[in-house]
Amino acid sequence: MTIAVADVGTRFRERVFREAPLTALAVLSIAAAVGGAEWTTAAAPLPWIVSIGFVGLPHGAADLAASRTVCRGGTLVGVCALYLAAMAAVAAAFVLAPAASIAAFVIVSCWHFGTAHLDADADADGVARAVRPVAAVARGCVVLAMPLALWPEATAATAIDLAALAVGPDEAARSLPVAAVRAGGVILAALTLIALAAEAILSARAAGGSGGGRRTLTEVAAIGALGAAADPLFAVGSYFLLWHGWRQMAPLAETLGGPAPESWAGLVGALRRVHTAALPLLVPAWAVIVTLWWLSSPGLSGRGLAIVSIGAYLVVTPAHEWLGEALGGGRFGVRPWPAPPRAARC
Repeated sequence: MTIAVADVGTRFRERVFREAPLTALAVLSIAAAVGGAEWTTAAAPLPWIVSIGFVGLPHGAADLAASRTVCRGGTLVGVCALYLAAMAAVAAAFVLAPAASIAAFVIVSCWHFGTAHLDADADADGVARAVRPVAAVARGCVVLAMPLALWPEATAATAIDLAALAVGPDEAARSLPVAAVRAGGVILAALTLIALAAEAILSARAAGGSGGGRRTLTEVAAIGALGAAADPLFAVGSYFLLWHGWRQMAPLAETLGGPAPESWAGLVGALRRVHTAALPLLVPAWAVIVTLWWLSSPGLSGRGLAIVSIGAYLVVTPAHEWLGEALGGGRFGVRPWPAPPRAARC
């Protein structure tokens, strides 16, 4: 009976955290391809705005609560101090060199998306340790490769709006040429293909390793198709909300002391647990985002709010990724958010 219950829980999480978001990405891709991308441009800010209150920003704002489950006393203070120092350093770098900071943000995001993709996937437990870096590159680079390579003008416009938070729009436009954006996308697309091939080869050679095969290709294809068919702001925002942030809910809920969701009631409880735990960081983040939106977007547009939220992720993501590495005891273990005995880590 225990095995049967465990199987039911595993199947529930597979449906909710992989099949449902994968289907949503595919449906959005088909709708954009068949109905035209114009509606995705109109709706582009929506996933980012939803992410401010649900799943997206909260999954990162739960960092403090996750730290407290692993660290205590002076160690926790040290971890928090390093976290805040990293955010301050990135914010300063963005003000001084926004174009370079955005380029670095793209690289960090590709890595973060790829490692989180692996960490949230129980099937990826079979990916051998030595294969995981290239597996992460394959899964992460595709997210931004298609928008940069196939939508360079629209992507550059978004990057310019982001850089304009630190400098004027004219200076931002000069520092972010469309040709450079397109070249970056081509490089990321090439890295995706190379990494997929390397993962298949290395997995075949690794004892007990498995590269995921058709499962991996299905996921990468769905993510890449949305990036190719839809407005870049919409495509990346939808990925962030429906795939990246959503799939972190189950492991985060476990880290915060609850069971993995095995039913709809359990899912509601897990979401409540994560969002409640995130509030100490989430409320100040909301205040900063709303203030910057008020100051930087005279018309208080939805796009302006989306751009400011991306600016917040630019500042927070390096610290968030570092913390996942530190608390997980090594990113290339199975999961970034384990629930070890207290004080077993750090």
